[in-house]
Amino acid sequence: MHGLHQVRARDPSDPIIPKGSVALKGGVRAWAYALALFVLAFPLFNPDVFWHLAAGRWIWAHHAVPRADSFSFTREGAPWIDFEWLTQALWFVVQSVAGLWGLWALKVVLMAAAFFPIDGLLRDKGATPLARAAAAALWSGAALGVADVRPDLASLIFFGVLLRRLEAGRASFRFGFVLFALWCNLHAGFVFGFALYALYAAVSMRRGRDTTAVASEAAGAALGCLLNPYGWGLFSVYFAHASGPSVKRYVMEWAPPTWRHSFQIPLVALLFAALAALAVRLSRRRRMPAELTAATALFGAAAAFSARFGGFFASSVAALAFCVFPDPPAVAVALGLAVLTPMIPVFQNRWTYPFHSNYVARRAVTFVACQKATLGGLRLFNQYEWGGDMDWRLGPGWRVFDDGRYLFAGLLAQTQGALESPRSLDEFASRWRLDGFLIADYPSKAETVRIESDGTRREIPRPWHILFFPRQRWALVYWDDQALLYVDRAKVPADWLAAHEYRWRHPGDDAALSDALAHDEVPRAALAAEDARHAAELAAGVY
Repeated sequence: MHGLHQVRARDPSDPIIPKGSVALKGGVRAWAYALALFVLAFPLFNPDVFWHLAAGRWIWAHHAVPRADSFSFTREGAPWIDFEWLTQALWFVVQSVAGLWGLWALKVVLMAAAFFPIDGLLRDKGATPLARAAAAALWSGAALGVADVRPDLASLIFFGVLLRRLEAGRASFRFGFVLFALWCNLHAGFVFGFALYALYAAVSMRRGRDTTAVASEAAGAALGCLLNPYGWGLFSVYFAHASGPSVKRYVMEWAPPTWRHSFQIPLVALLFAALAALAVRLSRRRRMPAELTAATALFGAAAAFSARFGGFFASSVAALAFCVFPDPPAVAVALGLAVLTPMIPVFQNRWTYPFHSNYVARRAVTFVACQKATLGGLRLFNQYEWGGDMDWRLGPGWRVFDDGRYLFAGLLAQTQGALESPRSLDEFASRWRLDGFLIADYPSKAETVRIESDGTRREIPRPWHILFFPRQRWALVYWDDQALLYVDRAKVPADWLAAHEYRWRHPGDDAALSDALAHDEVPRAALAAEDARHAAELAAGVY
């Protein structure tokens, strides 16, 4: 009777199991996968994709890997270890064949591939189909920050593969050698593979288990890492990151995750949920998978320190959660977090496919490209996040101020300091011998005083750039809702400047313009001509 009851209990049609419960679980499972697919379908938004493409173009053109910077005028000739060279070469091929839509499709495939070994680990542990679906929703929500075409995705795939193998007790010298020989040429995240080896070996030693196989695979991995174009020099990148200036203060994805960024909310919530769940389990003295728990703790701490590591935490915690918790609470936690994933970004952003241009000045760069004959010889400052798009679209021969590579971490503090006052910006321009600025249009304003003919003083709010770029030296030649382009009057031809300067219309300066119009200080025909030209430039910059 006992055996018969066990067999019948597995049959969904058994009257002992309410049909409504089966339908509910099926609906929840479908919803979980729908949320995961929603994240996979996000448009591309990472501006770094463009300097990666520019590097891939360089690699194919020269049939070599970069060893010195040739994309900037600030670091030209400086040693550059391009630890993602193979990823860039592959991306360039995809883009050449299928454009940005091809890269978007590649992103979807890589994201799915990154979760596949985690799903396999759960299958190995006997997780139910519902638990595996909930894990997909939880993982995709926590990994939302890397839901883009990034070299990091290669590391997430290999990290998941390695995690599943170590949990299954499989290890071999040959596998470690092959895996890491490929991994170290795709992305620098291979160091997290060594962290997994160390964790599993340490826990096994503490429990009196044999660690020979893990040590052998780790040795093979270390040897495989030497099969890269830079040899031991590859590891100097980590020392450069560790000893160089911190970018956490200036680059959002390197900073700790926060509730203020909508796409980081699932990761933040999951970090707190994992901490609470761990505390509950420890208080009840329940046994947990020691290695998975250690991995989740390590990568949870890393993700709390920097959102850049959120994907690795997502992989370890998704595997741990559904190995420890029964279906109902695990599903509730997973779906509760995943529901947060689509809501805020959808209502906050108007998506454009395949690339969403929140973080690049596409129209401004289009203008620069059209005026390359005049602007190409200038030392032009650009925002850090815009440099990659300029690398790619302005082509070989153009030199940017900086872009998203680690080479420019030391310039971030200088750039921030330059915006503290007009004098700071003037000193910054002199230090780097800048001929122009392609810079964000910040919302800051300052009160200025106008003295009327009768001695009356009136305060008029004016945008920051009017004060930081005095007209005697700088001319505004382009602007839109993202960017301003100022050039040094002495560095461009007078006839070109006469055709492109905005003398009367300046963004955010409506109060001063209205006042000047009221006093007949602005030629209305010239203002109308500028407005017409501005509308035409914006239309030409549509992509």
